[in-house]
Amino acid sequence: MNHKTTPSSGSGSSKIMAILPWLGWVGFLLSISVFTIAGCSTPKKMNEQAITYKEQLSKHQIKSAKLSDKLEKQALDNFTNFLQGIGSEQFIEKEIANTFAEDSYLNDTLKSLHGREEIKKHFLKTAHTMTSYKLEIDDIAQSGNGYYVRWTMIYAAPKLASGKPIESIGVTHVLFNSKGKVLLHQDFWDSTSGLFEHISVIGGGIRFVKKRL
Repeated sequence: MNHKTTPSSGSGSSKIMAILPWLGWVGFLLSISVFTIAGCSTPKKMNEQAITYKEQLSKHQIKSAKLSDKLEKQALDNFTNFLQGIGSEQFIEKEIANTFAEDSYLNDTLKSLHGREEIKKHFLKTAHTMTSYKLEIDDIAQSGNGYYVRWTMIYAAPKLASGKPIESIGVTHVLFNSKGKVLLHQDFWDSTSGLFEHISVIGGGIRFVKKRL
């Protein structure tokens, strides 16, 4: 009697290892990039980010306030000015407390940050890595107590795109407390085209995959 055998996961790994020498270092690094992209885009990861956003939105909506016309203008001016000034470490140090509440939350699609001090450290680190930065506010829309700020960002960093300027677009959902300070800052931004595509090796792998979707 003939028995059918099911290929084991080990045999699949052996085939991959057998192919890699033919690909060379470029192929090997490209394969790693593709595997990394696939691993980072699993439904589980996406669900975790969505769940975190919904949890933080629910938490901070309770504490958010419907602002008067005067305070609304002040809050939005402070926030948009802050977004436009985060290329400067000195500006961040000076304005962070005027813009973000002590218990604020921020997610820039790359990481979640809790509390003003943690957010400040993140912005300071980001500013330190950039050689140039410019952000234009394209539009602002309101929904309930929240606001959606649409922006265009142009920045440069030595380790990205050989230091050349990178242009990216995005939207930020923001909630304010009764004093006009940010409670929630959630970015909706394509970090793939805005950041990862410009990293050596990884960027090539991402572009390779995108062309075949």
